[in-house]
Amino acid sequence: MPASAIRRLVGALLPGDPPAEDSARAESREPGGDAAAEAEVEAEVEALMMQRARISGLVIGLVAVVVFPAWSLLDFYLEPALAPRFLAVRLLADVPMLAGLFLLWRSPLGRRRPELLTLAILAPVQITVAWMVAHVENTESYASGLLLAIYGVGGILAAPVRWTVGLVTLTWSALGAAVLLAPRGIPDVDVAAVVVWLATATVVATVTHAVRHTLGFRELTTRVNLLRERERTRLLLDRLERLSHEDPLTGLANRRRWDAELTAACAGSGPGDDPVAVVVIDVDHFKQVNDRHGHAGGDMALREVARLLIRRVRAGDLVARLGGDELAVLMPGSDADRATELAEALRKAVASLVPPGFDRGELTLSLGVAAGSGLTPAELMSRADERLYVAKATRNAVGTPLPLPRGANELAAESR
Repeated sequence: MPASAIRRLVGALLPGDPPAEDSARAESREPGGDAAAEAEVEAEVEALMMQRARISGLVIGLVAVVVFPAWSLLDFYLEPALAPRFLAVRLLADVPMLAGLFLLWRSPLGRRRPELLTLAILAPVQITVAWMVAHVENTESYASGLLLAIYGVGGILAAPVRWTVGLVTLTWSALGAAVLLAPRGIPDVDVAAVVVWLATATVVATVTHAVRHTLGFRELTTRVNLLRERERTRLLLDRLERLSHEDPLTGLANRRRWDAELTAACAGSGPGDDPVAVVVIDVDHFKQVNDRHGHAGGDMALREVARLLIRRVRAGDLVARLGGDELAVLMPGSDADRATELAEALRKAVASLVPPGFDRGELTLSLGVAAGSGLTPAELMSRADERLYVAKATRNAVGTPLPLPRGANELAAESR
């Protein structure tokens, strides 16, 4: 029976939701189902199952490598005449088991096919025990050793149930060969007892493995989906947070982020500290731009200006759209000279900007500059707005901080 069919059968018997694999496939068949995403989830679950299979295989292999030779103590108690021979056979069987354990631990094959290597480690155990059954008088005692590996794989190995079925098939084959080739023959009553025990172990281990694997697959699928959903939620929240501080038309910071950044910059710039500068910008005759090119053309012009501003400012500066055609640049740590230099560069650059459908020189800016330390956001913006109004008197101009008043000594020196 295919592994998927076994999972469906077990899933139908277990309470709760249907097996994750089937529900994922059902969703992918629904309209709008994301088959690619489901395939990614399934691949991730399979990778996690492979990791679990390797770890559980290492546990099983290590126990088998240590315990199998240690059973020689039982040989000396039950079959003292055969014990030395059995010890040599056990140690000889331990060699390929150790090789398989090393491959499972260190080789790429151990990461790709851990179930196969686990089965290869246990195969010498089952074959050797079956060979011993054919030579001893205590048939039932030795045959019971065959059950341990079956229970171990069924109860511990994190792999599809077919690997328990594979070990069971190997065990039945080895036992059948032992019964047929036993030098002295095995009493029928002993054969019957061993068959009953082995059949019971086969059923218990197979069902246990099927239930455990189905639950493990379901649990990992739920965990992967939860982690992916958590990541999607985080990305969505990050996007929402970004959008809450971003102007949708230009991609610049919006007024909310501008106010927060300006407040923080002014709070960190007390008297005597590095100054904070702002450049307030208006697109000249923007109403005429909209009248001539339509709102789509006005929006395009704003986006072109926004891209130009972003390219021209420093990495630590903030460019924002305050509303309508009003833009601004926040320059922490810059003085009036640096801000004026940037404003003049922006004015010249925009004056030569020619978006599709526009004439050269049709787009110009008026800019107001203010800078200082120990100022509140309202004081800094008020000064910048005053200088913006001065610039708008002529358009395509920069309104800079006014020269400081000259003292009496300077005036007297000029008169001389």
